[in-house]
Amino acid sequence: MFDRRSKIGSGARHQMSLLRFFSAFMVAAFLSPVAARGLSAQTNNGQFGGLPNFQHVFVIMMENRSYTSLIGNYDDAPFINRAATTYGLATKYFGVTHPSQPNYIAATSGSTNDVSNDNDITVDVINIVDQLEAKGKTWKAYMQSLSLCTTGPLQHACGNQLYERKHNPFISYTDVQTDPARVAKIVDFSQFSIDLANNSVPNYSWISPDQCNDMHGRGGPSSDPCNFDNVQGSTGLIATGDYFLQTTVNQIMNSTVWQDGNSTIFIVWDESDFVPPPGKEDTSGCCDSVPGGGHLVTLVISNSVNSPVTSDLAFNHYSLLATIEGGLGLGCLAFTCDTANVKPMRDLVN
Repeated sequence: MFDRRSKIGSGARHQMSLLRFFSAFMVAAFLSPVAARGLSAQTNNGQFGGLPNFQHVFVIMMENRSYTSLIGNYDDAPFINRAATTYGLATKYFGVTHPSQPNYIAATSGSTNDVSNDNDITVDVINIVDQLEAKGKTWKAYMQSLSLCTTGPLQHACGNQLYERKHNPFISYTDVQTDPARVAKIVDFSQFSIDLANNSVPNYSWISPDQCNDMHGRGGPSSDPCNFDNVQGSTGLIATGDYFLQTTVNQIMNSTVWQDGNSTIFIVWDESDFVPPPGKEDTSGCCDSVPGGGHLVTLVISNSVNSPVTSDLAFNHYSLLATIEGGLGLGCLAFTCDTANVKPMRDLVN
């Protein structure tokens, strides 16, 4: 039988192979800018086995309270303490560093990426938004009091320090802030109850309460219930944040989304409530987390876990991200690929 390939020399075949490879590469690059930036090269390195297949993940990021200020504080934080003995509790979870913003960047990109302060920044790195969209997953960031901003989420602060850009990591990523479709997925927290009611919450929901509800507080007169110094007591920042958590978690757990799918809520604090003096820093954790951000409470509520569970393993914000990446099948980013030092919170979600 006549073989038409015999009329094509080896050099021509080599040129055609190169052309096909180049064409395929260019098509992938144009169809997926994320792939062109190297995301496809990130794999899970085999560390994600045994994690459940999450359909919905909810991350609620709280602020500036240490483990000891919350666990055992039954008067001001009754919901947190009840959840700690009912669901999942990580007893050795640590922040990555101080102050707030680098912890938010770490929890959404797998590294602090040299962010070391709370100044308005722009970071051009691959992040969880890229991972989610590359895998066809949906996402939304719910920022309480964002509606008070006159110029949108890039605004430094809004509503007398209620919304703070430093607590919104997504808007600081170049490929988010320059993409109107992505910016549109950063919404006011008031949209959350609407999305729950309509059964339209995304696969990945990030919730940042405002500074009256995240336990952080704000500057102003001492008579302001949200004042930095108003921490303890029935109207203090801890009690207010505890009530916000109770209300929000109940809302999620009473929704159709929670009843119908494999969903998990992660309640995390960004850093502890003080910066220790030199020589007394927490150096727990790994990677670029020296000095660490302090001993924190992390609660895990999963509808696939039916009994209380406590983990004494060492975790940090990279462990949180690795757990989410594994459960959503996203691969890994930066230090979440470091299987020797960063372990998913497998025992709290399985």
